[in-house]
Amino acid sequence: MPTSKFDEPVRTWRDIPGWFQWRRHQEEAVAHFPDGSWFVEVGCYLGRSICSLGEVVRKAGLDVRIVGVDTALGSGPEGRDDTDAHGPAVAHGGGTFAGLLHRNIIGCGLADTIQLVISDSVGAAALFADGSLAWVHIDARHDYASVVADIEAWAPKVAQGGWLSGDDYHVEWWPGVVGAVGDTLPDAGPWWSTQWRWIRPG
Repeated sequence: MPTSKFDEPVRTWRDIPGWFQWRRHQEEAVAHFPDGSWFVEVGCYLGRSICSLGEVVRKAGLDVRIVGVDTALGSGPEGRDDTDAHGPAVAHGGGTFAGLLHRNIIGCGLADTIQLVISDSVGAAALFADGSLAWVHIDARHDYASVVADIEAWAPKVAQGGWLSGDDYHVEWWPGVVGAVGDTLPDAGPWWSTQWRWIRPG
């Protein structure tokens, strides 16, 4: 018998705890980019969004590589209410939620579709060649300095015509995100609801 929500069986991304509202963006990306593209999600938590992306790619029959990047250590207290939203999952995993994230990807039948890099964002970006990625979506830490560092690390990795995007683009809830995007990518703009997107010129 499951003893917590983290022990519940996972068969689809909808079974995974977390926050996710950009499936239409995933569908847009899958319709836009060709076979052989690489997608990276920076900040996966327990895998709700990246498993949705894997499902979209699989249903489209595309040969797309998906890489998830996360420290699996949580972000600590964040936001207006200084909430440690990842803390319970970190505690449940004995100091990391990496096992839960991997288990959920396996449970969704996506172990051959999604590769995980357990690393900080900037360190993981160094593993990829400049101009090699079709789409990078950033949803890691939300303070100004962290978002600037993420953008500076990942923007060069995006191919011409490729996308760099992110979540929590809301000036009242996450002013650090809005400020960082505006200061580092002045050509970026809102991409429905609380998302932003920058398209690399080319």
